[in-house]
Amino acid sequence: MATVGSGSDECINFKCCLCEKKNITKEADTYCVECQDYFCSPCTDLHKLFPSAVGVHQFIDKSSFNTADLQKSLPSFPVERCETHKIKLLDMYCADHDYIACATCIAIKHRTCQNIHSVPDEIDALYQKTEVEDIQQKLLRIKTKMEDTEKAKKLLIKELNVQKEKAAESIRQFRKEMEEILDTLEMATIKTLEEKYKNAIEKLENDINKLQKHINEIKRSSENLTKSFGNKAQEFVTVKTSRKQIMEANKAEALTNTSDVKLEFNDDSTMINAFKDFQTFGFVSVSESVNMRDKLYDVKSKKLVNIKLENNRKTSSVYSSCFTDDGLLFLADYNNKALKLIDLSSESIKDCLDLYASPLSICQVNKNDFAVSLNNKTIQFVSKGNKLNAIKQLKIDHYCHGLACRDDKLFISDQSTSVYIYDMNGSMIRKITSDKQGNAIFRHNRHVSVSSDGKMIYVADSTKGLIVLDLEGNYKTTITDPDFVNLWGVCTDKRGKIFVCGWGQSKIVQINESSGAKMGVLGDVCNSRSASFNSQHNRLVVTIDYSDKIEVYDLA
Repeated sequence: MATVGSGSDECINFKCCLCEKKNITKEADTYCVECQDYFCSPCTDLHKLFPSAVGVHQFIDKSSFNTADLQKSLPSFPVERCETHKIKLLDMYCADHDYIACATCIAIKHRTCQNIHSVPDEIDALYQKTEVEDIQQKLLRIKTKMEDTEKAKKLLIKELNVQKEKAAESIRQFRKEMEEILDTLEMATIKTLEEKYKNAIEKLENDINKLQKHINEIKRSSENLTKSFGNKAQEFVTVKTSRKQIMEANKAEALTNTSDVKLEFNDDSTMINAFKDFQTFGFVSVSESVNMRDKLYDVKSKKLVNIKLENNRKTSSVYSSCFTDDGLLFLADYNNKALKLIDLSSESIKDCLDLYASPLSICQVNKNDFAVSLNNKTIQFVSKGNKLNAIKQLKIDHYCHGLACRDDKLFISDQSTSVYIYDMNGSMIRKITSDKQGNAIFRHNRHVSVSSDGKMIYVADSTKGLIVLDLEGNYKTTITDPDFVNLWGVCTDKRGKIFVCGWGQSKIVQINESSGAKMGVLGDVCNSRSASFNSQHNRLVVTIDYSDKIEVYDLA
């Protein structure tokens, strides 16, 4: 393509790239295959002085290239270098692994492979124009998709900023409402103070009036006695009347009590302590929208996976299960006091952590850490690294059964009539037992799970059904169905669906989260303890009491 230099009428087909950066238009004399760019003669000489180019970079004279057949005149060999062996070219191809590498990588990692090819020597046989075009189209499609996603995420940032301001305004509004309540309480307390003060003043003033009356009568009797001096008859009368006054004054001895009267305010310590227990005005949650699924899952296949270890003394009884981010499965084996990590793809046990008490439930708290409820009123935290490690513990004052985590809050059921909310330091935030009307919410609560959108908590109750709470512990509703039999297990698919199962002759029931309606039954199960779902593989796991096998359902 012809270009015209600034300030010159000279027609130049190929410009020197270095001169161009200096705003100088100069015709190129050579082409560097390694750099894939054009250079004039002085810049070529300068480029050849760099150590990295000596004996490695190949140059083509301008007599060998032109606008029409430049690609045909260039030598066909790779210019990209190996990331591991920096000076080596990616000029070897392993057909066994469809892998491009340098000669050193081939010698080290692919020495046993049979189909090794030299890219420069065999390029005519290896090269396919259609493959290049196909890859180019795929690159363009994925680039467009990535750019669209980037735009969408930038838009989400803008929306989050707006939502942040709305949330901050809600917090300020909540504070105003709290202040209004405090103002009302202050006014009521001041009113009580005024009433108490008025009553105390009235009593004191009444006592003063009575005392004044006695004082005046005693004073008058004393004066009469003085005046009657020399008049025996009058003295006699005055003495008798004065004695009566003295008796009445003695009867009013309570009036002479001058103990201090104190008017003071004693604050309600329970109110102060309640506020101290709160760390925030409420819950701040960040939820990502998910692609909700409308149709019922179908069972593609079902299999039993053995989870017994050779050193297990007892038959397994898995009370709970939980998938990790990388698709592995945690199993809480109650009978063997162990936490097992299973790879379902190979049906092998990757690791096992012995516990000093029997585990009842497990949930994920962050990418690598999990919380396990034990039957000795303890929450044990476990880290999943190269090996499973027990880390910190929380001692709780009540029995711990079901367990779920959301926004650094633990939701714990007690296998009875209460659900508790704790922070990660073991401080109780709230105890949930009844609704706003005072009615008991639970009777025999079991496992706990978080809704797909992260805004609700599901509690399986073996007597009442599936109970729904919000993140603050407020009762919302109870979902019931004739197919709910002695519910124990509950989980979601993170796409708007709930799975529940129960003890005895039960069914695996699928529920629509938005409507609370039953969508269908996946199958029958006996004595199930828990259910967990892996959204990456559409895989549902149901654990069975007193069994060395778990049921694995691949769904479609």
